[in-house]
Amino acid sequence: MAFKRMIALGAIPLMLMTEVGMASSLILPTPAQLAGEWTLYPEDNRAAGCELQLDASQTLRGDLKCAQKLIGKRQRPSGWLPTPDTLALMGGSGTALVHFNRYKPGIFKWTSASGKTLLLERKNK
Repeated sequence: MAFKRMIALGAIPLMLMTEVGMASSLILPTPAQLAGEWTLYPEDNRAAGCELQLDASQTLRGDLKCAQKLIGKRQRPSGWLPTPDTLALMGGSGTALVHFNRYKPGIFKWTSASGKTLLLERKNK
């Protein structure tokens, strides 16, 4: 009985640390924090990339035709949306075309169903 109680008491700090760690990793970035110049490119071919501008108003500017080609969607991206753990490129109809997951500081990553991996990297870190 004492052993079970000791295990239970030892688990409480671990649960609290995990809860705090998870909560802090899911802080929603503001559009102003993510606004700026970005490069969208295939993981294995940076030279084939597109220059994009994420505006604080959540509109997307830059080489949108190139971005559309890279993500392989019929609809051209025209906006973007931050979420706690992703950055979504949005179509004109307001639907999310792709969700880039946080990969490294200043870099988001998306892998298509066919296995193609794209990186979205902030230019001015």
